[in-house]
Amino acid sequence: MSQSSFQETLAKRMVRENWNTPFLKYLHKKYGIKYRYMGFPGTDLTDIKLWKEMIEWVVAFELPAPGPDERAWIKELRTNLRKLDVPGIAYYGSFEQVVVLREDLDGLAYEQDKVITLYNLDFCDEICSKVATPNAGEELLRFEALRQILRDQKECYVKKSGPTYFIILLTVRNQIEGSRIHKFLKTNLFHETNQYCAACSEISPIPIKGPLVGSHTWAIKAFIYNSLKNYFGGPHISALFFPFVRYEGTKIKWGKGKFLKSPMLHWMMLCKFEKLANASPVFTPEEFLHKVVTVLADRTGLTLRPEPGEADDVNQTISTIEWFNKVENGFFNGNGD
Repeated sequence: MSQSSFQETLAKRMVRENWNTPFLKYLHKKYGIKYRYMGFPGTDLTDIKLWKEMIEWVVAFELPAPGPDERAWIKELRTNLRKLDVPGIAYYGSFEQVVVLREDLDGLAYEQDKVITLYNLDFCDEICSKVATPNAGEELLRFEALRQILRDQKECYVKKSGPTYFIILLTVRNQIEGSRIHKFLKTNLFHETNQYCAACSEISPIPIKGPLVGSHTWAIKAFIYNSLKNYFGGPHISALFFPFVRYEGTKIKWGKGKFLKSPMLHWMMLCKFEKLANASPVFTPEEFLHKVVTVLADRTGLTLRPEPGEADDVNQTISTIEWFNKVENGFFNGNGD
């Protein structure tokens, strides 16, 4: 399901308006940051409208629409961008296909000529969902696409300079097959991830078979965390990790007259290109998986909701600005930003 067929919930609005927006506005006002946005804003451009005064360029992706006019969504998105008077480019096809294969369904070449400062990768499906490609059927390109945008970022930064920082907003469906997550969590784990998974497995073991729908958040959290730390290592990128946020998205139609719940996970990261003299990137805070408590977003607001393996820290802030203030001086010190 693409963003264009998506009707957001009050919980999703809570994440966007009470979790992401205050932090984006803080950086914009205090540091004069203008955002080069890459993501899936959908034909209604909800994010772009809300953040318009802070955005200088948009790189958007839109899937073919269902029905007889497959180009309906991309035409509407491009029209609405022009009406909103926001400069940018819109690619016809999935994010994964365009970024990995380097062109969209119309043959429009994909290239990055400036550092992206705000990625809003709002996937409505599982982290390991497959996407349709022009010649090879459905392929699992998402992991390679995530690796590719980080490689593109680093290459662009090295060749053309620009801001040393950028933000990643990543949203995925809180669901995965038990057998698949078992496989993912067996190899190439950081010591912290391995310890966390061992502790969580004692409390909430993963079933070998069947889909896990919102029931084992800790496993998806561990997998995404471990994967992105690996991906950041190659292009030498440090990151400040904000807490994971759980919320209920729009229910998914399943069969005739049936709908399934749509538990979602949202993660915000503030990243920067690390100095070449440093041996390795730095990830803050330390022991993220154990110490940082998951946040629950619903129509009433934001609250702490500890998952298995997390410390029950009643003193943890649920303000993204306060979270950033703890490391703000060190993060920007010496960057020239």
